[in-house]
Order: sequence, then structure tokens, then C-alpha cells
Amino acid sequence: LEGSKPGVCTTGNSLDYHDTDMKIMKENGAHVKDMEASGIAWSCALHGVPHFGVKVVTDIVDGDVATPKEFMENLSKAAEALQFAVPKVLDYVCGNGP
Repeated sequence: LEGSKPGVCTTGNSLDYHDTDMKIMKENGAHVKDMEASGIAWSCALHGVPHFGVKVVTDIVDGDVATPKEFMENLSKAAEALQFAVPKVLDYVCGNGP
């Protein structure tokens, strides 16, 4: 889909950046860290259920801006991006899109 990028998602137990998070991301070729999506994908894989995740990024793991501040600054942009993308994703998944 236009404007989207495929990527590998890892997980962690905090919103903030930790050295361990970056180590795990690098070892797995990950593009993002998320606390929920990875667990859902892992559970689907365990049970042979197809998984198609859609995520928006609100904060940069190793960025210079404090995580809570960056999250709040980007939350509305993320919501707008999802409002634009989700109908297109549904059309694609249901075979109605390009």
C-alpha cells in the first residue's frame, strides 16, 4: 500500500528505550518495538493463524526527544494516518484493492 513499509516488530516491557531493546532489535533485523503487536503475532504463529498487522509509529526508540513528550506530539498524526490507511488495508485484505 502506498506510504506503508513492511518491517519486523520486536517487543519489550516498557515504552522507554533500554540498551537491551536495541540489542534485540538489531539481532532480529527489527524496524520497530511494540508491546502488543509482537505478542499477537507470536500467538498467531504458534497456532497457525495468519496475521497482518498495521502499526503507526509515535516515538523513535533511540531519539533525542523524551518518550512521553514525543508520543503526545505524534499521537494525533498517528490517528490520522490510521484513519487513512485502515480502509485501504481492509480493501486489500478483502481482495477489493490493488
